This record gives sequence, structure tokens and C-alpha cells, in this order.
Amino acid sequence: MNDVSQRAPADVRDELNLLDYWTIIWRRKFTVLLTVVVAVVAAAGIDATRTREYTSSAQLLFIAQGTAGFSSATMATDIQLFQSTKVKARAAELLGQAPPGVSVAQIGTTQVAAVTVTSANSRLAADAANAYAKAYITVTTKDYVDQQTSTAKAYQAQLTTVQNQINALTAQLAAAKPGTAQFSNLTAQLAGLFTQRTSLESQIAALQLAVSQSSASGEITQPAKPAAKPSSPQPIQDAVIAGVIGLVLGVGLALLRDRLDDRIRSKDDLEKSVGGLPAIGLIPTTGEWRDGKTPYLIAATRPKSPAAEAFRGLRTSVRFAGLDNPIKVLQITSPSSADGKTTTAANLAWTMAEAGQTVVLVDCDLRRPRVHDFFNLANDKGMTSVLLGESTLAEALQAVPNQPRLRVLASGSVPPNPSELLSSKATADVFTALSNHADIVILDSAPVLPVTDAAILATQADAVILVASASISTRRGVARALETLQRVSAPLIGVVLNRTPDSDAYVYYGYGYGYEYGGYGTYGGESSNGSSNGNGSSNGDGEPGGRRRARSSGRRSSSSGRHAAQGKGPAA
Repeated sequence: MNDVSQRAPADVRDELNLLDYWTIIWRRKFTVLLTVVVAVVAAAGIDATRTREYTSSAQLLFIAQGTAGFSSATMATDIQLFQSTKVKARAAELLGQAPPGVSVAQIGTTQVAAVTVTSANSRLAADAANAYAKAYITVTTKDYVDQQTSTAKAYQAQLTTVQNQINALTAQLAAAKPGTAQFSNLTAQLAGLFTQRTSLESQIAALQLAVSQSSASGEITQPAKPAAKPSSPQPIQDAVIAGVIGLVLGVGLALLRDRLDDRIRSKDDLEKSVGGLPAIGLIPTTGEWRDGKTPYLIAATRPKSPAAEAFRGLRTSVRFAGLDNPIKVLQITSPSSADGKTTTAANLAWTMAEAGQTVVLVDCDLRRPRVHDFFNLANDKGMTSVLLGESTLAEALQAVPNQPRLRVLASGSVPPNPSELLSSKATADVFTALSNHADIVILDSAPVLPVTDAAILATQADAVILVASASISTRRGVARALETLQRVSAPLIGVVLNRTPDSDAYVYYGYGYGYEYGGYGTYGGESSNGSSNGNGSSNGDGEPGGRRRARSSGRRSSSSGRHAAQGKGPAA
């Protein structure tokens, strides 16, 4: 038992698996849902403010002029020409206004391109797409004809020059005598000019034929029509995209929040924080505990509830922890004030008394006492009254209605120096006197982290239980509380988790509990109503109360002497 209390708390979490991720996402489902909703609403809001735009497309077949064939290179050239200034100017003339921007894209590997225009005016988008297509055909066709005509004119000029040379040489040849060298030379020159003239005439004729037979450089295979619906914004599509983006961001935010969130969520989280110290009690949440300021003794008011059953399970765990070293003084504490330590102490005291043990519940939280509120008792006399000699222990002890085996020693008036008072010999004498007349003394102490009271009391207890609360306690706080208790060799026997998630509570108390202690029955030999095993003198730990008290009396002369008598020494 004592070896457990020296284990170091876990500093890091185990690597998460897919189930862990799903658990985190489900736990943070509202964060994920809110992120998705915000993303969708934002997209809808942006779409509502955007100008509606319409897109229309015309399909244009590019036709190669002259002898040029179709190729990817010629297609790229045609698309480049389509976006030239001349085409845009011609489209403006056809529209009667400056046209919107245009995009041209080849359709697959064909000679057809999609001419697309987007505008806030559906009719303008369609007219502009058609105007661009027509402008391209007009401009490129005219350019081709002009180019061929210009080339033909250049050839015609060369032909005129050649003809003039022929006429001059012909006149010289007529004056020359046949057979002479001059005659032969002139004849050869004329032959060359005749050949050149024939070639030019042939080229001019070919160009004239090409011009006369030239066709349009393109054909509109599918004219653009006004779009019935806007192409942008698209609320449904944008909402889906925003939803997907929001989902991704929401999941990431959920994982980040969980990584930054240090609160304990489950039994596994708690045990990792305390380095393997066992969880001996898992107390499920109940509606009456939603208001943490209102005391509620559920073990008495709803004895058949899951929470009351859990306290009976905790009682059994304490009994098993005391098999080797009997527990006479049991301290209940917690890292902070909101973890439910007083609720645990009060309900555990009731269930132990219900099982036949004589129990004294002592309110050692001398700063914020609350034990008396759970039993509707007065707090004018109590622990401080006894320590200051204002009343005797018998006068300060109060009986609990409907539970004759339970006595409560309230805190009494709040002293100015609780730590000094609790560390005094008088306090140890009070615990000795109580343990000599009761089967078990339960101490409800102050939280560990804010003050030193709990650490002081831990040196006078036979066993210490650390109470944490799911979704309230933090891993850092529990680990620090454990380290504080370990520094004073506190005899920690386990931890209790309040507000346990349903999944943990079901496993622990539904099936896991019955097998955890080797099949001792529902409660290790107790009936479900908390009575003893037919032995009227049983103190709840399996032996008569008188023999137990005789064996344990006189062992509490001091805290160090008590530990030595029990063979404990420093808790390891």
C-alpha cells in the first residue's frame, strides 16, 4: 500500500489513438459545431454582399488559312491573337461599348475553344462573348487577306521592273547583229528575265487565287446565350466549401483546446496524473450536485442512487486498504476547494456508519468549515472549542439524526492560526481520544494547495484519500497536491474522482468492480443495504469492534510513535 504513494506523477500524456481523437472531438462537439456554423454563416454573409455575376460562353472553331495546317503551336498562336488589342477594339465596335474581360481556353485537343465572358449583366456577358468571337473572325480574316494582297502587290512591283528590263533588252537586241557576242549576251539575259517574269506571274496568280478563295478564319459553332442563373456567388456550393473548411478548423481547434485544457476528464486522466496511484472511488454526478454550494447527503436521502452505491464502493475500497494496517484515522483532502472533498467525507462517514461501524466525522477545515451543514448541525462548539479548553470532547461531539453510529465534531469558531492549532499536541490528543472510542475517525481537511493544513494533518492519519473532480480539477493541481503530500510521507491509499463520466462509472461499478477484488460479491461480503454479514458486532472490517479497539488502543501517543507501532515508518 505504501509503495504506491511514492510513485511520481505522470508529466506527459500517452500517445493518442484514433479512439482518443474521436473522444476529444465528441467532447468538444459544440466547438466543432460552432466553428462550422460560423464558417457557413460567414460565407452566406459574404455571398449576400457580393455582386451577382453571370457567365456565358461561345464555342469558336479555329480554321487554318492558306496551306497552314492545325497544330498545338498554331492553336496557341490563335488564342494569343484572340486576346490582342485589335480584337478587343473590334468587339467594342460591335457591342457599342467597352467589353468585359474575356478568357479563351482550348476544349480538349480539338480546334474548338471556349470564349467565356463574365459580367454583372447576363445579356451583356452573352453579347460580349459572341462579339469577341465575331471580332476575332473579322480581324484575323481581314489580316490574312491584307497580308496576301500586300504580298501580291510586292510581287507585282517586281514584275513591272522585270518587264521594263525585258523591254529595254529587246530594243538592244533588235539593233545588234546576229552571231556577234553582244547578240548572244543579250539573248541570254532576256532568257533569264523571261524565267523570272514567269515565276512572278505564277506567284501573283497563286496569291490572287488564295485571296479569291479565302474563307473566314473561324466559325462560331455554338453562340453564347444569356445565363439564367448567376455563376457567382453560388450559395450552396460556397456553404458546402465553408462547412468543410469550418469542420477542419473546428476539429483542429477542438484538438488544440484539449491539448491546452489541463482539466481531468476521466479515471485514466486522474491515474496518469498521480503516477499509478489507484482510483479507489468513482462517484458519478447527480443533479443535486450541480450547485456546488448546497450540501447534499445523497447516501442518506437517495440510498439506491448510483452515487450512493459508489460511496458504498468507496467504503469497501477503504476496508480492503486497511486489511494489513488497520485504518483508525482517515483523512479526506483535495487539491482545491471545489473538488468535493467535504461531500465525499460526509457521505463516506454515513455509509460506514450504515455498515455497522461507529464513526466520528471531524471537520478539520478550520478556514471554510462545512461539515455541519450536511447534517443540519450547529457549529458554535467543535474542534477549536475543545483545543482551546472551552468545552470537553463529549460536549462538542454531536449526534446525527437517524444515524446513531455517527458522531460529528464540527470545526467550531474559525481561529486566526489554523495551521499552528492543527500541528499542536492537543490536536493529536483529540484524535487519539476519538480513535479509542470509535471504529474510524474521518478528517475533512482543508485543500492541499492553498494552505499547509492538509499536509500537517497527513502526518497524524493512518490513511489519506485525495479527492479530485472531473472537469474541475487539473492535472497540474493534482500532481502538485500529490507531491506536497509525498514530501510529508503521507500514507496515501488512493484517489477518488467526483463527477465521473458515465462511461467510467458504468465500467467500474457495472462489471469491473465485481471482478476487481477477486469476486468477493457485491461489496466484499456486505449486502447491498450496507448491513454486516450476519455478525451484529461487526465493525465493518470483518472483526468485532471490541477486539479491534482493544488491539488498536494506546497506539497513538504521537504520530511518529503510532507509525512505528504499526510498522509503517515513512510512507514509501
